[in-house]
Amino acid sequence: MQILPCLILLILAGTAVFTAGCTQGTGPVLPATPLPVATPPLQDLSLSPADVPACFSLAEQSVKNTGDVGKLAKDLGWQAGYEVTYTCPVQGLEPTVIVHSLAVYPAENMPGIASMVDEQDRSAGLAYENLSFPDQGIAMRGFYGKAGGAQVSNVSPGDYLVSGGHDVPEQNTGSGSDGAEVIFYRGTNFEVLKMTGPGTNTTLLRDLAQKASAKLE
Repeated sequence: MQILPCLILLILAGTAVFTAGCTQGTGPVLPATPLPVATPPLQDLSLSPADVPACFSLAEQSVKNTGDVGKLAKDLGWQAGYEVTYTCPVQGLEPTVIVHSLAVYPAENMPGIASMVDEQDRSAGLAYENLSFPDQGIAMRGFYGKAGGAQVSNVSPGDYLVSGGHDVPEQNTGSGSDGAEVIFYRGTNFEVLKMTGPGTNTTLLRDLAQKASAKLE
């Protein structure tokens, strides 16, 4: 009479072992493939209306494509571009203008592009003074151009590398005014911040450059 209970116990034990085996994986769990980190759109990296002083209003913004840029930019590996313009009216004078231009280039080309834009954008014949910046782990340079009978406009040769264009103008033309510019880059993002007009302020431009560069971190 004791054989039957023993048999039942053996059957139950075998069932438990079988069930436990079925609940385990059939093989090692493969690590999940990480999704690529998306690069923020250039629009998200540009200065927003909240970043600029209250007197400045959004005047223009545009996304650039390959049809908007010339051969030089393409040869240097241009991949994308965006530009936003803010203006502050000055009674009886031309407005003060802030232009933030952004572009994507191969990282290895950045130093050469920065030097080229810096050199080209000083070609208007103004009296130039270099701007200094704290060491914050990002390549940044800039200058201030004082008008003294020379003429400067919101379009400069270096713009054709950053915001697009098919031909590099021989010289700048326009109403004479001061101008300042900051050039900086990190990774594949290249940016130029430019201010022209009677309200040109290098302290403000430096602050705006700090805000814009912080978005690259």
